Amino acid sequence: MTVLAPPDASPGGSDRESYWSLTLVSLRYRDFRLVWLGSMTEHIGEFMEIAAILWLVNQLTHSPLMLTVVTAARFIPMMILPIIAGVAADRVNRRSLLMMALLGSGFLSLCLSLLVASGLVVVWHLILMGLLSGVAMSFNHPARQTILPNLIEKKHLLNAISLDFISVLAARMVGMALAGYLMVLIGLWPIFVMRALGCIFAVLWLRLARIPPTPSSAKKTTAGQSLVEGFHYLRSNPVILGLVVLYLIPWLTGNTFSSFLPVFANDILRVGAVGYGYLQASPGLGALIGLIGLTFFTYYKSKPRLLVGSGITMGLGLIGFSASTWPFLSLPFLMVIGAMQTVFSTVNTTIIQGLAPDELRGRIMSWREVAFGLGPTGGIIFGAIAQATGVQISLGILGIVVIIPSLFLVAWLSRFHEMGIDS
Repeated sequence: MTVLAPPDASPGGSDRESYWSLTLVSLRYRDFRLVWLGSMTEHIGEFMEIAAILWLVNQLTHSPLMLTVVTAARFIPMMILPIIAGVAADRVNRRSLLMMALLGSGFLSLCLSLLVASGLVVVWHLILMGLLSGVAMSFNHPARQTILPNLIEKKHLLNAISLDFISVLAARMVGMALAGYLMVLIGLWPIFVMRALGCIFAVLWLRLARIPPTPSSAKKTTAGQSLVEGFHYLRSNPVILGLVVLYLIPWLTGNTFSSFLPVFANDILRVGAVGYGYLQASPGLGALIGLIGLTFFTYYKSKPRLLVGSGITMGLGLIGFSASTWPFLSLPFLMVIGAMQTVFSTVNTTIIQGLAPDELRGRIMSWREVAFGLGPTGGIIFGAIAQATGVQISLGILGIVVIIPSLFLVAWLSRFHEMGIDS
């Protein structure tokens, strides 16, 4: 199947394109639009579930360390399994692989709803569910990332990835805020049922989409040879390898500060469950604003400079939020953190996707998912620091940790230029 250009898309971002035409250009592609809607329904349920789980953990343990442990459990499988999933995404039907992962996640959410409704839930249940959810996510993400670039023209890749992130972050903004109200109105267990329904709707959208077939080249070798081939490609391309490693920065950031928000809501800002929902939603609102702005850079060439600026600003936002004791000051800081976290992730993904050949894309993106898993798992370190010193000092240290590699990126700018990435 060949992806056709949308009939009203101009070839190069001319002045005749309106702002909204440029911002939403990828949604003109029918199949991208269907996959995008599936992402919205899936992630609204997912973020509602995450907010409910963190609130439940805080009620059960009152431990910042345990909050990061439960959060990290979802990502521990992603330190290994995406490598296998990436090989699978280059060898089997990518849509079927994604649908099976979604159905698995929905089944786990139903099991969790029964445990919570019966009053039998304990912390180790939540850790186990997190681990199993991580298994499903390990196959979900590589399959999804191999599908997206084949649904649009390459010149609209940054726009498509930006809109994909918008679907995730808009879902976070809506899902987290709704979770705060729903926990007060109807309790916790119905939220997990809603998560399962979101997965089912995502599967239905995927069934309607026309997904290009998986390239057959990887099937000519054994799975082991395919794995080695992907590893050798990364090792021989240090720029892609470096970008893959840097992908852990925004996810170390996002999952660490998100894990601490119940403590901020209860003990520092004293805003309760509804205020907690707003705290969790604020990074999503900031990310949405940042991504809408980023779509205006659809044809912008100097993407590495966006990496540097967003990384430094993200670190400064973490330091500012960690020092704030006022809710109305904390919310804007969270918006800045969410915006810069997502801009960094989006630009990083766009550069990797643009450089990766389609027949190797699943294996390359799988290593990015390993970094995705390592980032939140590393949050346990900051959970231990928070246990000893408090969450505010721990987040301030994290802000410094984020700024340092972002500054090192400055030394890479000339190399990016030599490779033609920003020209």
